[in-house]
Amino acid sequence: MTTAGLIVPTVVSFVFCLVLTPLVRGIAVRWKLCDKQNGRGSRDIAHIGGVAMIGAVLFALIPAFLFSLPASPLHRAFLPVLIGSGFLTFLLGIIDDLRSLHYLYKLFFQIAVSVFVAAAGVPLLSHFNLIDLPVPHAIGALAAAAVWMLAITTSFNLIDGIDGLASGLALIASLAFAAAGYLFGNHVVTVLALVVFGTTLAFLRYNFPPARIFMGDSGSLFLGLLFGLMTLLVIVPGERIFWRTAGCVVILGIPLIDTALAFARRLLTRRPVFEADLRHVHHVLLYRCVSVRAVDAILWTLGAVFGLLGVLTMRGSVAALAAAIAIDVLFFVVSLHAMVHITLPIESAREILGRNGISTSRLVPRR
Repeated sequence: MTTAGLIVPTVVSFVFCLVLTPLVRGIAVRWKLCDKQNGRGSRDIAHIGGVAMIGAVLFALIPAFLFSLPASPLHRAFLPVLIGSGFLTFLLGIIDDLRSLHYLYKLFFQIAVSVFVAAAGVPLLSHFNLIDLPVPHAIGALAAAAVWMLAITTSFNLIDGIDGLASGLALIASLAFAAAGYLFGNHVVTVLALVVFGTTLAFLRYNFPPARIFMGDSGSLFLGLLFGLMTLLVIVPGERIFWRTAGCVVILGIPLIDTALAFARRLLTRRPVFEADLRHVHHVLLYRCVSVRAVDAILWTLGAVFGLLGVLTMRGSVAALAAAIAIDVLFFVVSLHAMVHITLPIESAREILGRNGISTSRLVPRR
């Protein structure tokens, strides 16, 4: 690909998101779509920023696929999966943003989208001779892809808990995947990652604390979908599968660890594993740091470290993988201990959350 073929989609996505985001916010305020009754926020802020993000991604990707990307079997296999799964994810996200679906319905539709990606993607890859697997292995690959897509979409949905965090982490991860795609000569991954970079960079202009708009479930689920697809596209060529898979996991380390922590702490405290609460890693850090910007800075820095280690891991660096595992384990153990043994009085926690515009209706008292 030419340099212009990489720069143009990035700039187009940035400009479109920069223009569309305030328009979407204005519509949300005018139509009184700012209040989402799930405890996510207490300020008069729109929760449908994902509409602008999705629009920007599509406006940038369509010309890129038509005019910039060289025709290839991977290109032809990827496009229908992106269109179909993107539409389903947007539909689920926007309904949840406007109506706050029960978590069981939401989980069901997330599973359905993940299965769709796997059920459509694996046969298409086989059809274009990009993979050649016997039937039992193909079924195993389909199941693994579905579980992976569910994990990534859920992780990005859960990490979107404070101003700017999810968009900043997505921006950092997209740079890492763009570097990986460039190193491996995977043009689809490179362009897709750069489009996500341009979109999240522009959205962060309005989502930086104190945020004027949130991406909502439509945005976080869509970002999770895109990163899930990126990881599968990185792994598809079948070369050095272990290192590429490990690298993808490392790059997306913070959302994945936060999701694992959510399930672990709820099991340890004997609470329903799907029950929403305000004890995610960013909330616990907020109780200590008080400032949302400080929490963002800490987790963005850690995300950048994971991004670098992930790219190095994909290139076969044992030292990078060992360092990533050590940081992951330390981060998980320390965070889980802090989450389970919170000593902050409930009144102080409510004050900190309220000061940062977060509703305390889901605050779980320590028992």
